[in-house]
Amino acid sequence: MRRLLLAALLVPPLLPLLGARPAEAQPVLGIVVEEGTGMPVMGAMVMLYDGGGERVDRMLTNVAGRFALDARAAGPHYLTVERIGYTTLTTDRFNAGPDNLYLTIDVPIEPVALTGLDVESGRRCEVRPEEGRVTARVWDEVRKALTAEAWTREAALYRYTLARFSRALDRDGDNVLADTTRITTNRDGAFTSAPIERLAAEGFVQSEGDSATTYYAPDAGALISDVFLDTHCMGVREGDDGRIALTFEPIPERRVPDIAGVLWVDAATGELDRLEYDYRNLIRSSEIGDPGGEVSFVRLPNGAWIVRDWRIRMPRLESILGIIRRYGYHDEGGVTRIVTDSRGRAVLDAEAGTIFGVVTDSLGTGPPGEAMFVDIPGTATGMIPDDDGSFLFSGLDAGRHVVRLQRPLLSSWGLAAAEVAVDAALGEVAYVRVRAPSVADVLASSCGGAPRPPGTAALLGRVTTLEDVPAGQARVTVRWPAATGYTPTGPATPHDPSGAAGPAWELGRDGHFVTASTTTDARGLFLLCDLPPGLRLAATIGWPGAEPSARTTIFVEPGVPAVVRRVVMSTLDYMM
Repeated sequence: MRRLLLAALLVPPLLPLLGARPAEAQPVLGIVVEEGTGMPVMGAMVMLYDGGGERVDRMLTNVAGRFALDARAAGPHYLTVERIGYTTLTTDRFNAGPDNLYLTIDVPIEPVALTGLDVESGRRCEVRPEEGRVTARVWDEVRKALTAEAWTREAALYRYTLARFSRALDRDGDNVLADTTRITTNRDGAFTSAPIERLAAEGFVQSEGDSATTYYAPDAGALISDVFLDTHCMGVREGDDGRIALTFEPIPERRVPDIAGVLWVDAATGELDRLEYDYRNLIRSSEIGDPGGEVSFVRLPNGAWIVRDWRIRMPRLESILGIIRRYGYHDEGGVTRIVTDSRGRAVLDAEAGTIFGVVTDSLGTGPPGEAMFVDIPGTATGMIPDDDGSFLFSGLDAGRHVVRLQRPLLSSWGLAAAEVAVDAALGEVAYVRVRAPSVADVLASSCGGAPRPPGTAALLGRVTTLEDVPAGQARVTVRWPAATGYTPTGPATPHDPSGAAGPAWELGRDGHFVTASTTTDARGLFLLCDLPPGLRLAATIGWPGAEPSARTTIFVEPGVPAVVRRVVMSTLDYMM
């Protein structure tokens, strides 16, 4: 069990997650963060259970790590938090009631290792393998992905445009004889299987009338159902390309047509790749061929899972003088072409690249506290991220793109924006996390890059007129005691938006003092890097050839990584 931080309050950013709820609902709100770092955990499956252990609600955390669940009734409850590739956390119990609970859940960073497993011990097919066994460990990761895919469909997060195909193949299944494809739009999922209770009772292959036979495929909900788990055993075997196979087959007592197959998992990440299966308990004839199917899954950056494509292969049989003969195969399937969210934005497009990103504050612990602007230079794309910091660029060409984050305050000073290179591929969603730069971050970049010497600070001076117009070409001289041993490093002005560095300081001596002089650039800026804490500087600013019109003293307060000083020509200066 893990302890929770509880608070009886309603957090405004969570209000949109709640939606319309019945009067008797008991909202349980909160945030999931990494233990030790405080960073929000996106895409974790949070499940709410009542005191009797019955699951009453579930959802994936949003990009800010937040969730909003409905306890339905007051009383003791607990939560589980699942992340693919990490151990599952179960919280202590808490009481849900009329007061809105806000829970902070710290999840430990404890990866689940699937590499190097002793697969020999998992070869025996087991029904509901015991916790701790190799098979159970692999199944737990598969179950997390299947649960997320089932919830994604139930929550109706997306609408799908599908390319549905039907193909007639020759007897060996090598050549396509006929192929038809139709596009269907506004679907709520790639496919949904028949009720698992019906499939378990009547089989995954069922006769429909005198001559028609229907082959059924399992969806995620079917595979994680109690009915399926009670009628199938599981095992583990090694795969290739860094994958591990979770095998399943019907228990010996099963007599109706059923399925057996493999769920392929990336051993390094624990992520589900695809399902491959074939049909069992069919007629005893080699003419039945190799009927089966496959389903491929993909995880979106926000933690949601979808079906990318699926296919069922069925034999085409005929009876001649009482002898069954296969004369071909019939393939039915679909490919996800476009996935759109509730706002109509394409989050995945088979014919274009997509970039999904999150902007955080300078500490990386939540959304930025001020409006930001993110764009891709050279294109017409640009937007203000959502309140949770997320943004989405779709319809992109394949290749490398530069995502630029502009903080209005820094942009107004003419400082360089944060830029991140992202590779986009057709039919894929690239993910990028961009931390909003602080003044200290931007100045550190100009000073030579992070990290800077411990305890030091950068000084950014802004020389303006009374109307806050930058005073370019103003002459700046700064002096400090020579006994401090400080010598300026880095340029005399910060990098401009193009990345170009400014000139160096002109150093001199004035008795027991060191002097440094420069001329402000067009932005009216000057910069001193790596100032020791406690240093006191005297600065004079004036126009070239004239007496100084502004004088100020600047103190470098210990523990402050950056000092910004605005100097107004011929008037009082102040600290920003």
